[in-house]
Amino acid sequence: MKLKTLTIALAAAIAAFVIVGVAVTELAGQSMEFSLFVGIPAGLFAGATAGAAVAFGLGSEGAGNRRIAFGFGAFGVAFLVAFLVGAFLLSVGVVLSILVGVVVGLVAAPIGYLRGPKAPPTATA
Repeated sequence: MKLKTLTIALAAAIAAFVIVGVAVTELAGQSMEFSLFVGIPAGLFAGATAGAAVAFGLGSEGAGNRRIAFGFGAFGVAFLVAFLVGAFLLSVGVVLSILVGVVVGLVAAPIGYLRGPKAPPTATA
C-alpha cells in the first residue's frame, strides 16, 4: 500500500471521527450528562469504517470503486484543512469551523470523484 493511499484513508477516518463524534456528543448531550462517553465510541467506529472503506476502495481493481473512494478521501482532506485553518489559524470557533469544513468537503468530494483514478492500480515490487 502506498503512502498516498494511507494518507487519504487516514484523512477520511479523522474527518469521520470528528464529524460523527461531535454530532453524537451534541445530540446526546440534551438527554444524558456524560454524552462524550457515547460520542467517542461512535466517532471511533465511524472513523475506522470510513478509513477502511477508503483504503480498500483505493486498492481495488474496479475504476468505479477507486473513484468513489477518492471522492470520500477528497472530502476528508478538504474537511480537515478547512477545519484546522478555521479553528486554529483564524480562531472562528469549533462549530463554525466544522460547518465550513463540511461545506468545503462537500464541494471537494465530487471534484475528487471526477478527477479520481480511472485505471486500476499498477503492481510495483
